[in-house]
Amino acid sequence: MNKRFFLQAVAALTFAAIALPSFAGEPSDPPDGFVSINYWRADGKYGSWGVHAWNGVPGSGRGTPIDGCDWFGPIKPKGKSEDGSIYFHLPLKEFGSAAAVNYIIHKGDAKEQGGKDQWFDGNTTKQIWVNSGDVKIYTSKEEAVKARAQ
Repeated sequence: MNKRFFLQAVAALTFAAIALPSFAGEPSDPPDGFVSINYWRADGKYGSWGVHAWNGVPGSGRGTPIDGCDWFGPIKPKGKSEDGSIYFHLPLKEFGSAAAVNYIIHKGDAKEQGGKDQWFDGNTTKQIWVNSGDVKIYTSKEEAVKARAQ
């Protein structure tokens, strides 16, 4: 194989890779059977922040912590997204057939979202976004990013 043919092949492959749409999801996209909570802080300081999650009646504050989670040992982040947020993947089966994902993002006794217990329906919503200092749950990254700018 000569050098010219090799360079033409590389150029063709490069063009094809650029021209094809990317089907890769965000790193925070939860795998099948999981839901994702994305958490963004303007200061980028995530040390010791975690998610306490439990199953039970939504908003009641009562229930059973999911496997591997307790108040002093919250769920740790699974990773970090390009926008600087962190994300947590939670197994949907832990929340029973109702899939009421009860959670609170906290660092010790410091709590996000007004310090209130939060929940979302994991059967209909697979991923949420939470901005530090904002009580709202966003169901799209675009909404969450737009709220950060306000």
